[in-house]
Amino acid sequence: MTVSAALRLMAGTVVLISLALGSYINPNWFYLTGFVGLNLLQSAFTGWCPAITIFKKLGLQQESCNVAGMNVNQGIHIMAGSIILGTVIAVLFFSINILIFVITAIVGVSLLQSAFSGWCPGMSIVRFLGFKDAQ
Repeated sequence: MTVSAALRLMAGTVVLISLALGSYINPNWFYLTGFVGLNLLQSAFTGWCPAITIFKKLGLQQESCNVAGMNVNQGIHIMAGSIILGTVIAVLFFSINILIFVITAIVGVSLLQSAFSGWCPGMSIVRFLGFKDAQ
């Protein structure tokens, strides 16, 4: 498993768990969902988040992109992070109906399954937008 796949696995799992906890236990758990979205978004640009450091120390390999521009994994992080963060902000700060979290759950499931399959619908979208495949 690569660092990017492990990060998608962890992000998808935490998103789904925090959505469930926020829905059934306490809405403050949605802040954790938002934190995951923010972390995905910033890691796309900085290449760093606490989980990446841990995964590298565990010996997971990081892909490299030999061409100029951002790679598909960065594109997925931007897209998923933006959607997750956007829906959390909409619910917590603008009182949008909580059903919008269905979109967030779909993103979480997509991140989770892509860690195992290596593909999610978002990858086709970001490739179309010009993000390059990692090596």
